[in-house]
Amino acid sequence: MSFANNAVSELAPLAPEACVAVGICAVLCADLVPALRTRTAGLWLGVLACAIAAVLALSPARAIVAQMLVIDGVAGLVRPVIALVTAFVLIAGAGERRSANDHGAWATCVLGIGLGAMLVAAAANLIVLWLGLELISLASYALASWRARDRRAAEAGMKFVLFGGAASGVMLFGISHVFGLTGHLDFTGIGAAFAQQMPIAVLASLLMAFVGVAYKLTIVPFHFYAPDVYQGAPALSVAAVGAVPKLAAGAVLLRGLATMLPPSLVPPASVGAVLAVAAMVSLGVASLTALAQRDAKRIVAFSGIGHGGTVLLAAASGGGTAAAASAIFYLLAYAAANVGALLCLSVLERDLGSCELAKLAGAIRRRPWVTVLLCLFLFSLAGVPPLAGFTAKWAVLQQALGGGPMLVAAAFALLASTAIFAWSYLLIIRAAVLAPAPLLPRASGVRMPLPTAFVLLCCAAGTIGLGLWLDALPAIAQVFS
Repeated sequence: MSFANNAVSELAPLAPEACVAVGICAVLCADLVPALRTRTAGLWLGVLACAIAAVLALSPARAIVAQMLVIDGVAGLVRPVIALVTAFVLIAGAGERRSANDHGAWATCVLGIGLGAMLVAAAANLIVLWLGLELISLASYALASWRARDRRAAEAGMKFVLFGGAASGVMLFGISHVFGLTGHLDFTGIGAAFAQQMPIAVLASLLMAFVGVAYKLTIVPFHFYAPDVYQGAPALSVAAVGAVPKLAAGAVLLRGLATMLPPSLVPPASVGAVLAVAAMVSLGVASLTALAQRDAKRIVAFSGIGHGGTVLLAAASGGGTAAAASAIFYLLAYAAANVGALLCLSVLERDLGSCELAKLAGAIRRRPWVTVLLCLFLFSLAGVPPLAGFTAKWAVLQQALGGGPMLVAAAFALLASTAIFAWSYLLIIRAAVLAPAPLLPRASGVRMPLPTAFVLLCCAAGTIGLGLWLDALPAIAQVFS
């Protein structure tokens, strides 16, 4: 009996993940009932599971589960956000996919991404990290190629699988070398083993072991799949594939940098310089390439690469709580605006048949409020005050400008890329608002579903509210302490 009680108490911190896992089983069981298969019952079961998981994840208790998972300040903040974003995607799915008959399968994939992301966000062991990333990837592959008999969807799924398989293989190769050099797979044990010496082979192994994290953050050169996946997959599915894994990858990156690299052997300034160079490359490639795109989802995809670089820059600003807080706050602002923008594009894609800029002409006439909200979210992604994107970029710039020369150079690269990205976002806004188009009737006969409107309003409230939360960094840093 005592053994059972100890096991229950040790696994209690994983109650949020258990709720999402039970939700997956419930959705699959509901999908077996013919009367429920064509309805949205499975989606709402998933929403309920995510809501319970988010509430349970709000517990301030700190815990370590078998040296595999750590519920620290970063995980305590990111896990409920992941559950909440997953719930919002499912709620939007209940509105945007009313005519579909595959609710259960689609909801299972979205929940799989959420469950994998929660595991990654709390990972303190390389095996758990790999398993969580694989769970995210398998569900993402299905969502990317969801559209049957669609050439672009098939191409997106194939590229996603190929790049994902390559990243997973490199990651496993690095993990095997780390274990061979240290005899440990947990972050703390690896850091303790490297406390005396840090040869080049060790650094190379760690870099390979974290390729999967860079893949989810879409850091250059692990970004090639993103534009095709965003363009080929339904915009609503991209909301789950794009925002949720970034939250988890950012959280585990911060934990890995703080735990596995001894400051006595690997100076934080050197680590920050390397990460700053990677951030500059991602920002430069993404911003310049975005200008050449003529599809709104591809522009959002390249902006996601740039936002991943910005998160990397925040992580490069030092191992303190202020730098970690700026990275997490930036991810929160990005998630709110990105999910909202993709949901707006999902509505327009269903009405107009495509997210190509030429097809978006006249969107302001057909869907005026959706187009206005799309502009709001794009302005936030561009960093226009007083929206969340501006506050988040300003927080990252503050941290970077206080660092060494390489961080200062990366900060100026962030400013330049922000201006270039703003121009690419304006291409979408011009197409939807100003471009001449044939007279299109308003979609007054097709009312926006209440679930879709609810999620859009929540995203807009988050985008505005986070932008006005001026003491966000001290509040988030206090959670970490």
